[in-house]
Amino acid sequence: MQSLYKLPKALAVVLLPLAVLAACAEQPTIQMGDDAETIMGGLAKVDNSRTDLAYVDPTADYARYAKVFIEPLDVDNVEIIQPNTSNSMVNRYNREWELTESDRQKLQSAFAEAMTKALTDGGAFEIADQGGDDVIKLEAMITQIAPSGPKDDQMSRATTRSTVITEGSGSMSIAIMLADGDSGEPLAIIKDRRSSVNSSMWGVNNSVSNMAEVRRNFTSWAVQIHDGLLALQARGNTE
Repeated sequence: MQSLYKLPKALAVVLLPLAVLAACAEQPTIQMGDDAETIMGGLAKVDNSRTDLAYVDPTADYARYAKVFIEPLDVDNVEIIQPNTSNSMVNRYNREWELTESDRQKLQSAFAEAMTKALTDGGAFEIADQGGDDVIKLEAMITQIAPSGPKDDQMSRATTRSTVITEGSGSMSIAIMLADGDSGEPLAIIKDRRSSVNSSMWGVNNSVSNMAEVRRNFTSWAVQIHDGLLALQARGNTE
């Protein structure tokens, strides 16, 4: 690896602050001891989690898990927060925003794709088609969607399908549980909410831009699951 001093001066000026910030950033830590905040009998809270809320089993042997079984994303009980007209350059909606069966299938497909890609990255895990002794079962459900504009269909927008401009595309909330693939015992619980990466910028709001944002959310959560599991495996090897 090149020394920082051998890099071009301009690049070194950029990298040095990033290195300092990385060193100062608080790392996720699992609460331990009698004062640890726990749920479900043994899952301990993770401080400085990259998600809104995270609990893990600090005693589990994560090193023995080589595969992940991804359950279909649960989209049966999603709370839809209807768009606020003050956040959109649209003053009238023809109907409330709701998920169709096609929408649910698209969400499930995008979620499975993102999780599969992230979890198998670098050969970290194999994807299993059922539970087992060396398998982690991943269950997830979308709990809430808060779109920032009317749905991109002929019933919800003008018949001319005029361009809709909104401040960001909205937000999505998810709950994820990791469990032992054999016993079903919970290993981790994660809850998180993500807003549009462009939530402070006005832009075109349509089915393409919204789905792109959904995929970014799923990819982000998938990468966090991948990295978190590897960190738990490494933690077990050092104890």
